[in-house]
Amino acid sequence: MNVRNARRLLVCYVANPNVAPSPAVQKALKVAAHSDDLRSEYEAQVEIDKKILSTIKDIRIPEDLLISLAARVAAIPPRRFNPRDPAMAAVLIGFLLLISVLTWNFLGRPAAFPSDALGIAEEVLTFDERPFEAVNQPAASLEDWFVLKGFDGFDVPSQLEKYKAEDAAILKIDNQPVAVITVPDQYAQFISFSSKPHEISVSPKGSWRYLQLDTENALALREEDGMCFMVIRRGDLSELKRFLEKDSN
Repeated sequence: MNVRNARRLLVCYVANPNVAPSPAVQKALKVAAHSDDLRSEYEAQVEIDKKILSTIKDIRIPEDLLISLAARVAAIPPRRFNPRDPAMAAVLIGFLLLISVLTWNFLGRPAAFPSDALGIAEEVLTFDERPFEAVNQPAASLEDWFVLKGFDGFDVPSQLEKYKAEDAAILKIDNQPVAVITVPDQYAQFISFSSKPHEISVSPKGSWRYLQLDTENALALREEDGMCFMVIRRGDLSELKRFLEKDSN
């Protein structure tokens, strides 16, 4: 993870001693520990958060005001349900919005791009040590190469098998092996890793999840039989989708 992405996460993060930070935030904190500028920014932000929390915590509502408000609420006559009443309509709209949010959380969230896969993509793009070896072979023929190197399960989707890999490597990211090949003529990198340590699941089987990582790169991810396959490609999402789907039909 680079400093820019770490700053983007930390600016929205409020530390809570009772709740452990997410894996993405933990990575961002590690990046901040090695960046003087980002560390000072985050420390200043933490101090501001503490002052705001202390101020809010010390606010006390006067007892007489609470009693007065309770009396006024009790004096409000009950209202009969009228769907044409603007207040009732507002309550109904709010209720429907709440149902929509809950539906997205329980049903739509699996369709979102997994944060752990995003972290792996960022690490691949910013990997300082690049132990790549020249292979100059079609992507489909590299399964045995990776097995000999100690990585089992490298499998390329059929529509990508024909593309020639220039070099390949097994990277260690979060203590997990990640197989990477570069495909320069397509401005792409193909990445394979086990889904189990990250609890990544993509359904329906064989479908892709997409994400525009930044202004330069787009991501696509699929998961099948316990293995994830990810593509990082230079360009926008529409170009990546055409690249993946043009030979799949």
